Amino acid sequence: FTWANYATALSGFYGATFLRTLVFAVTASSLCLLVAFPVGYFIARHTSKRRVLAITLILIPYFSSFLIRIMSLYMLLSRGGFAETVMNALGLHSGPLDVLDSQTAVFIGMVYAYLPIAVVPLFVVLDRIPEPLIDASRDLGASRWEAFWLVILPLSRPGIATAALLTAVPMLGELVIPRLLGGSRGVLMGQAISQQYLQAQNYPLGSAMAVLVLLAVGIIVGTLAWITKGFQEVGR
Repeated sequence: FTWANYATALSGFYGATFLRTLVFAVTASSLCLLVAFPVGYFIARHTSKRRVLAITLILIPYFSSFLIRIMSLYMLLSRGGFAETVMNALGLHSGPLDVLDSQTAVFIGMVYAYLPIAVVPLFVVLDRIPEPLIDASRDLGASRWEAFWLVILPLSRPGIATAALLTAVPMLGELVIPRLLGGSRGVLMGQAISQQYLQAQNYPLGSAMAVLVLLAVGIIVGTLAWITKGFQEVGR
């Protein structure tokens, strides 16, 4: 054991990789939540007869291999792929689409891979909020926006925390997405740790990097626990 390994892990290329991993995990998880919340709300409030079908359609990608899903996205984003054809047809882009082997491709891949799993806990918690409670807030003079901020959002904290946990934590150790979509310009901590163990065989440095990731996970879990502290569920 030596602190020099932690100093190496927090400096230079590895420090930049660790910081990039934190930024990607926080921003990609936040985007997943922003997109998943209205989807979960719509399913909970407006698909009473077809909610099982809606949730099944959202979870269908998880019936296939994670690697196959990422390779499918790789084909969509590649030159001459579907994304390039559509964007050129709509006038959103001109010429070849050079997205692969970049940090942008890694970010897109993270959101694509973990967005469906963020919808489920948000749907569950939003479905358990009694409709009469929302109606009561409206009867007391609250606007739709005020009802959302003062009633719906506070009661959905457990779902938000769970969705953030299910997305941000695996993103911190993601290995497949940066390796397939990012190339040499999209390296994250999962890939860097793997290289230390399997290629460089620098186990002390790899262990120090893994400890940093575990500390980041602990901070995320502690923050989410603090957000939901004192929460009391309101059932139907």
